[in-house]
Amino acid sequence: MPVRLANLGRWPSDIELWRVDVDVHKQTRDFERFLSPDECDRMTRYKRTADQVRFAAARSSLREILGERVARDPAELEFKIGAHGRPWLAGYPHVSFNVSHSGERVLIAVSVLRTVGVDIEEINFALDWRALSDTVCVKDEASQMVSLHDFYRCWTAKEALLKATGAGIGVGDGLKSIDLANGRIPSGFDFVRLDDFDGYAAALAFGVDASACTL
Repeated sequence: MPVRLANLGRWPSDIELWRVDVDVHKQTRDFERFLSPDECDRMTRYKRTADQVRFAAARSSLREILGERVARDPAELEFKIGAHGRPWLAGYPHVSFNVSHSGERVLIAVSVLRTVGVDIEEINFALDWRALSDTVCVKDEASQMVSLHDFYRCWTAKEALLKATGAGIGVGDGLKSIDLANGRIPSGFDFVRLDDFDGYAAALAFGVDASACTL
């Protein structure tokens, strides 16, 4: 069941941020009630049962949240795919939303006034983050990192920002187009890091100006 995170002044009040805790040992049927036939088909393409459950829980929860927001049956909502693969809600282009899931956590952001992006990553303590820093970080960022946690905080912030802009990591220089060490982030956007999840790093990004929701 989605649980809304307390804002506590951390992000604009028009943004709803939700968490879903997923028991990956459950059966997918526990989450399928809102899914479309296409989503059920997409779910079965995952080879691991845990991945199927995670996808079903994330998509079903998103439908539940959006259905309440637009006063529609969650099962009747239709998603379209926009530029760079970003989904949007058919009939409600002013509703911006974004989803990220990792491990047993799902993070969902929704706003009707500004574009949003989220990222959550389960921390893998065996990860050789130094070897990956050249892929994720620019020189000044890498030089300031002293721990695995620093790496994940940088990574999730960048992912969230690129998702908020709609560009995604596969466009241009991707993650390295952002330089957090020197405050160079996409124009018109801001972000906050989230420490609400033990064992995870997460971030929320959003457009600075309200009433500027673009997809």
